[in-house]
Amino acid sequence: MGAGVVSAWRGLAVALAAVAAAGVLSALAFPDRTDYLGHFLAGAGGTLALLAPTLWPRRRNPWWTVAVVAVAVLLGVGTEATVFLIARFDPVDLAQQSLGALLVGAGVVGARGDRGAAVAAVVGALVLLAAGFHYAFA
Repeated sequence: MGAGVVSAWRGLAVALAAVAAAGVLSALAFPDRTDYLGHFLAGAGGTLALLAPTLWPRRRNPWWTVAVVAVAVLLGVGTEATVFLIARFDPVDLAQQSLGALLVGAGVVGARGDRGAAVAAVVGALVLLAAGFHYAFA
């Protein structure tokens, strides 16, 4: 294992712990705006779902992680501007989901691939997406 390379399990654990900690802080800082937390968790979950296949191969290129996170952020822009345009485009919601995407990407960018971690990432992504949906529409 080269310098700066960690196992996929460790990268996934760091990413999920960071998302959990930031989610708790968001809930405490904005108790009356659960949609902020919802967008943050959904951004993290959606990105983790997109990143799961990149965790599969044993030899990973970290630039794929960067590219997937960029795609996730752009998908967030698209959904915020179309699907979730209930009242108006909300830049705070976009920022929250982008922060979730970036935090997950930062956790796994240097991780070595592992099939089990890729499957665990899908499970984690589903949990985050469900929680995000819950809090966004609470």
